[in-house]
Amino acid sequence: MKEKSKNAAKTRREKENGEFYELAKLLPLPSAITSQLDKASIIRLTTSYLKMRAVFPEGLGDAWGQPSRAGPLDSVAKELGSHLLQTLDGFVFVVASDGKIMYISETASVHLGLSQVELTGNSIYEYIHPSDHDEMTAVLAAHQPLHHHLLQEYEIERSFFLRMKCVLAKRNAGLTCSGYKVIHCSGYLKIRQYMLDMSLYDSCYQIVGLVAVGQSLPPSAITEIKLHSNMFMFRASLDLKLIFLDSR
Repeated sequence: MKEKSKNAAKTRREKENGEFYELAKLLPLPSAITSQLDKASIIRLTTSYLKMRAVFPEGLGDAWGQPSRAGPLDSVAKELGSHLLQTLDGFVFVVASDGKIMYISETASVHLGLSQVELTGNSIYEYIHPSDHDEMTAVLAAHQPLHHHLLQEYEIERSFFLRMKCVLAKRNAGLTCSGYKVIHCSGYLKIRQYMLDMSLYDSCYQIVGLVAVGQSLPPSAITEIKLHSNMFMFRASLDLKLIFLDSR
């Protein structure tokens, strides 16, 4: 009887592991990554993926949304978007109203040293300086709209600075202090509004999430600036009196 119970438990574990393996393969991640995920990570990433599908049905590219029959122009636009993200020297992230990171681009590892898999599905509060928690909460909040009762969805612009955890080596980290790096975030807070009692003037709203681009601050030490023919250089004191003026 005891041996039979052990075999039944083993069969259940094998079946469960097989289901998790199949679920991991459905995630929009390379197989080299999904094959190394534990069960908790698979659940966390799957939950984030489903939330993203609810917020953005079209997704952020084919992997994070419905596969579309894209024409040549659509393919070019997607490729251009990828190059623009690299050119901007930043990363895209989507945060739910409770602070959970629903999506973050893999370029975050370049700026923070933290992988996309590690960040996705976890709370952004775990990765920002404790003194910036109130700032983040304020960014994710919105007052009851007064003039948008005819709109089902709308956005509120957001621009703010956060100190985010950075685990890069010192020579690659840029401007950091006590393991945190200042990131300039700009984007919008997406809000969905619902009508109550069939009235145009009674409604409630749901904060869908924050969509933003994060960029590192440039280094303070600029050793060389290329001057074009239509530019000149000058130096001034703190009271704006000219100390030096280029002959151009």
